[in-house]
Amino acid sequence: MRKTAIFGGSFDPPTNAHYALGAELSRRFDRVIVVPAYISPFKKAGAELDGAQRIKLLRDIFAPFANVEVSDCEIAAKGTSYSYMTAQRFSEEGTRLYFVIGSDGLGSLDKWARTDILKEAVEFYVVERPYFPVKQSELIAARKILNVTVAPFKGEEGSSSLLKVAVAFGREREVVPDIVADYIEKNALYRDYDYIVSAYPHFKLKKSRVDHVYRTAKAAILLAKLNGADTEKTIRAALLHDIAKYLTREDLEKEGIEYTPEMQALPAPCVHQLTGAAVAKKIFNESDDVCAAIATHCTGGRNMTLLQKIVFSADYIEEGRDFDGLDRIRQTVYDDIDKGIKLIYENTIAFLRASGQEVAPATIDAYEYLKSDKETI
Repeated sequence: MRKTAIFGGSFDPPTNAHYALGAELSRRFDRVIVVPAYISPFKKAGAELDGAQRIKLLRDIFAPFANVEVSDCEIAAKGTSYSYMTAQRFSEEGTRLYFVIGSDGLGSLDKWARTDILKEAVEFYVVERPYFPVKQSELIAARKILNVTVAPFKGEEGSSSLLKVAVAFGREREVVPDIVADYIEKNALYRDYDYIVSAYPHFKLKKSRVDHVYRTAKAAILLAKLNGADTEKTIRAALLHDIAKYLTREDLEKEGIEYTPEMQALPAPCVHQLTGAAVAKKIFNESDDVCAAIATHCTGGRNMTLLQKIVFSADYIEEGRDFDGLDRIRQTVYDDIDKGIKLIYENTIAFLRASGQEVAPATIDAYEYLKSDKETI
C-alpha cells in the first residue's frame, strides 16, 4: 500500500525546520503533500504572508523533491482549516494517509474536530521536536481515540517568533532557507522588533552584548513555549533586559531618568536591571510586567511571575554561557523552571562568595524563601 504524508501548518513563513522535515518525509513516504492552512484553528490572528506568497515560497524550496507537492486546497477553500476535511479530500484507494504533527501537539489531539472521521481516515505521525519529548501519558491517551505512530527521527527547532527576532538582528538565514530570507529582505517583512534592536547603538550596547541579548531571546522564546507564557512579552523583555548595561548616571539623567537609592544599593553588576526597567518604561513605554521581568533578571526575587522567571533563567543559561555545572542547570530549567531557578541561586551564591564578590541581598532572600518551601519548587 502506498504511503502519503500530509504535512500541514501555517508556514508563516517556511523555515529551515520545515524544509528539513519535508526532506526527511520525502525519503520515507511515497508522496508528501504540503498543505498550508488558510486560517489555522490555533492561530486566529492569521498569517503575515498571504496564501499566494506562502504557496510560492513552499513550491520554491521543495522544488528539488519530485515526490513533494504543495497543495493550495485549504487556502482556496477560504475558511478555517480542519484536518478531517483535508483527510477526506486526499483519501484514495490503495493509499494510507499519515498526518504529520510535532510532539508539542500530541497532548491536544483530543481537541481536533471530528476525531471519529480522523480515526478511520489517517494515522498521526508524531515527530519529536527538540525540548518537547514524546510523553508516554499523552501518547497513551491519544491512542485511545486515534491511530498514532511516533516517527523514528527527530525534527529541528524553528518558529515564526524566533524568526522575528532573527530578522531584527539580521540573522534570518539562521532560521529560514535563503529563498525565503531573500523574499523577507526584499519586502521588509517580520520587522516587529526593529524598533528595539535599532536603538542599541544609542544605548551604547557593544557587539558582544548584542550577541548575548540575541542568545537570551532565543532561550526565552523556548522557555515561553515550554511553559505556556506570553511569547510577545517574553521577547520584548529579553530584548530590553540589558538595554541600560553601559549607561552612566549622567546618561540616565539625560534621558530624564532618576538614579534612585534602590539602584545605588545594588551591587554594581546588577544596577542595570533597575536602570534597564526604567529605560524600558520611559523610552519604550513598556508594560509593568515586562519592566518587572527586566528589574529582576540579575538578582531574581521572591514570588516571581512566570515572565520574570523566564527572563532570569534565559539570561543565565543562554547558549553562549560556559561554566562548570551549566549543563545540569540548563537541563533542569528546561524540565522544571522552578527547580532550575533554585540551582541558579545556589550556583550564583557559591560562585560570588568563592570569588570574594558581593551577593545581592535580593538573591539571598529569594533563595532562602525557596528553601523555606513557601513557594512550590
